[in-house]
Amino acid sequence: MAPDEPVGVHLGRTSRLVVALLGILKAGAAYLPLDPGYPRDRLAFMVGDAGVRLVVADAGSAASAGRLGAEQVVVPDPAGAPAGTPPDDTHPAATADNLAYVIYTSGSTGRPKGVMVTHRNVVNLFAGMNEGFGADEPGTWLAVTSVSFDISVVELLWALTHGHRVVLRGEPPLPSAAAAAESATAAAARARPIDFSLFYFGSDSEANSGDRYRLLLEGAKFADRNGFTAVWTPERHFHQFGGLYPNPSVTAAAVAAVTERVQVRAGSVVLPLHDPLRVAEEWSVVDNLSAGRTGISLASGWHANDFALAPDRFAQRKQLMMDGLAEVRRLWRGEKVLRRNGAGAEIEVGVFPKPVQPELPVWLTSARHPETFRMAGEAGTGVLTHLLGHSLEELAEKIALYRKGWREAGHPGDGHVAVMVHTFVGTDLDEVRELVREPMSRYLETSFDLIASLGATTGSAEEFKALSGGELRELVDRAFDRFFATASLLGTPQVCADMIDRMKAAGVDEVACLIDFGVDENAALEALAHLTTVREITDERREAAQAKAEEPIAEQLREHAVTHLQCTPSLARALLADQDARAELPRLDRLLVGGEALPTDLARELSGAVGGTVHNMYGPTEAAVWATTSRIGPGDGPVTIGRPLANVRAYVVDRDTRPCPVGVPGELLLGGDGVVRGYLGRTDITAERFQPDPFTAEPGARVYRTGDLARWAPGGELEFLGRLDDQVKLHGHRIELGEIETALADHAGVDSAVAVIRGEGAEQRIIGYYVPATGRPTTGAELRAFLATRLPGYMVPSAFHAIDAVPLTPNKKVDRRALPDLSEARPEGTTAYAPPTNATERLVTEVWREVLGVDRVGVDDSFFELGGNSLLVVVARARLLEHRDSALSLVDMFRYPSARALAEAIDRTPADGSDEAVGAGAARAAARRAAGRAAARRTGRAGV
Repeated sequence: MAPDEPVGVHLGRTSRLVVALLGILKAGAAYLPLDPGYPRDRLAFMVGDAGVRLVVADAGSAASAGRLGAEQVVVPDPAGAPAGTPPDDTHPAATADNLAYVIYTSGSTGRPKGVMVTHRNVVNLFAGMNEGFGADEPGTWLAVTSVSFDISVVELLWALTHGHRVVLRGEPPLPSAAAAAESATAAAARARPIDFSLFYFGSDSEANSGDRYRLLLEGAKFADRNGFTAVWTPERHFHQFGGLYPNPSVTAAAVAAVTERVQVRAGSVVLPLHDPLRVAEEWSVVDNLSAGRTGISLASGWHANDFALAPDRFAQRKQLMMDGLAEVRRLWRGEKVLRRNGAGAEIEVGVFPKPVQPELPVWLTSARHPETFRMAGEAGTGVLTHLLGHSLEELAEKIALYRKGWREAGHPGDGHVAVMVHTFVGTDLDEVRELVREPMSRYLETSFDLIASLGATTGSAEEFKALSGGELRELVDRAFDRFFATASLLGTPQVCADMIDRMKAAGVDEVACLIDFGVDENAALEALAHLTTVREITDERREAAQAKAEEPIAEQLREHAVTHLQCTPSLARALLADQDARAELPRLDRLLVGGEALPTDLARELSGAVGGTVHNMYGPTEAAVWATTSRIGPGDGPVTIGRPLANVRAYVVDRDTRPCPVGVPGELLLGGDGVVRGYLGRTDITAERFQPDPFTAEPGARVYRTGDLARWAPGGELEFLGRLDDQVKLHGHRIELGEIETALADHAGVDSAVAVIRGEGAEQRIIGYYVPATGRPTTGAELRAFLATRLPGYMVPSAFHAIDAVPLTPNKKVDRRALPDLSEARPEGTTAYAPPTNATERLVTEVWREVLGVDRVGVDDSFFELGGNSLLVVVARARLLEHRDSALSLVDMFRYPSARALAEAIDRTPADGSDEAVGAGAARAAARRAAGRAAARRTGRAGV
């Protein structure tokens, strides 16, 4: 990598993140944070805008990183590096004026802009931090800020240069506004473990002529005993490949007879070959035999020879499948359909016996075609697919298309994606490779279509029919090597668990493990025990990550004996509102608060609560993190942003760029070594915001026009007075309201839009007002889902309101003060009002009404759909605990988003202080720690 070249960093908050940042800097390149939680389109824009050629990812983020249009490198676990690996002492070619990192900030024109920060800027920041805080004894710094925001440089890099132990919080200290606003079903989908099933598609051969279905039935029994989700069998006709399965309802009935719990599913019912009435009848029988455990995946047909049963249907097979799907569903629900009897008369017929399940679980089988994924989403079915013929990155693209179709059709939840993957797990990777090579190669050779698709993915364009036997074998060998490494669960438990993590990151809900591809039956059955180990590893990793993410910040402050913390005023207020977190603040040696204006009342309360010193920090990204600082004392004087750090110059000027006298407001300009190079590829706004410094003779010196209104106080400190434009700060995030308005106005159902900030402190949130487009009704839920694909979560409004017209001032500018107050109407997209019916429901709805500032709250309303966010959750919980003794946790507030569900949880939760409550809290904490230890044992990795 060359100096000034940005390298994308698409990693979660693990030790790999810090290693990647340090490695990129050591190599002389610059890092560009690419938060995996951001919308893909925004990340792709950043990658393209910055000219990124390489993106660093790990097993969990590789699938999504692969969709960003750049080459990727997957970093291994740092703990897995060989002992004694010598350091690379090669000195990078970068100089002080080369880039250290590029960070994108919100843009008023509707597109984000990249801020270019040099090594000189970072060194200057470190010099200022050294002068103010470098004398501290090394302690423990809890890093809570996303790497996408520049203040993370202090937490992750400067802290390390001073010997601090850095504790990386797995996720932001509270769930983001995006996570809070999204559906509870989507959050639950991410939290639940990936499902494991068995899949069968074996060939009929003389090798298994003794008992052709032993592996199916014994494997099904194993799956049933060991908590697997399902057993899938396909429909295949007239070919050795898949020849054991011409009728999945028959094999499913056999599986149902020897199992009790596992679901019994058809891996493909080629619906155009059958009358939907017959399909519904057969599977209703299986549903009864299995006591309601059946499900089917419908296919349009993948081979012309299959249609020897119905040759006239081959051309229209896709449409026939979708028409048949609708009819099967109607029949399953008990409706009648019309058929002609033997006499030619039209009669009504239905299904007998009556199914056990009121709705038939249905998937659509798709080999590779994106259109099938889209159709499945729109039809409200699941998707069953495989990894032959497309990469995980391509699969992730298609899954995103499926979810988009699902949401746009208005279906509840997020659908279900099952992926068939060839599976054999053993204890030695090389032994597994040699054991499966020959049977897997034979398996591939039995299908011309699969060979063709694999040949295409390996870059071979030969006509397969013209290939000699040796050439075909060579092609299969090449395909096997690629397949083994990138598209299978063939290997050790650790290797396979890494693959599962990548599949989960791509959006896969269920792994259907195909085990009958030719390996000796006894070996295949023995390997199932190792497959359960894979499931245990993935479950433990998930539980450990979830426990770390859900672990209250109070517990982290206490567990790690944190001495240093940097956070926004919004988070600081939330810490004060949480009794457990507040109890830990006296142990802090130093608290740095910045990222937004610090209210006087909060400053005084923090000063009294924190055992060490509290500092108010100020600085835009364009001045390399912090530019000024002030120490907060116990007095009643005004809160200032203090004096400039080392090598930073500050000016307050009028509109003619003349210095303002003490006490006179003006625009704050910043100069010195902290001023960054400018905006990447945006020479116009760089020239506008970065100008020659008129107050120094230093050659080339520049100032950055912050757009902030400030004044000098008599004591020589700066007072922050607000903004000169529409830029706002929300919970530490710098936001251009124009970018939100542009994105919102792009929706087909919106004619024009205005975004505003409402509330104070932790209760601040974004409200989106819009004028509906004529003839195109929309809802708040639809707008939220639309914006979630275009904006980071913190920029998505928490509530939407339709208005007749955008109010204007006499000079035709938007009059934001004339917009309707939030309390005048319920936010768009909320549920119909249902009143509370008991004392607890009345308490919850009243607290929510006060905190959210709405006129009324029903018991079926969601806290987040009414405008709540992660910080307001803390406030609401604190107020609930003022009125009711309870062991209610912050996690419970997210787990039960409706007023009714939360009230029920409160009634079920014993009062704080009871033996049961204390025991339950201790058990939860112990479970979190145990999950972390178990994952560490499995991976040989110590937690940070």
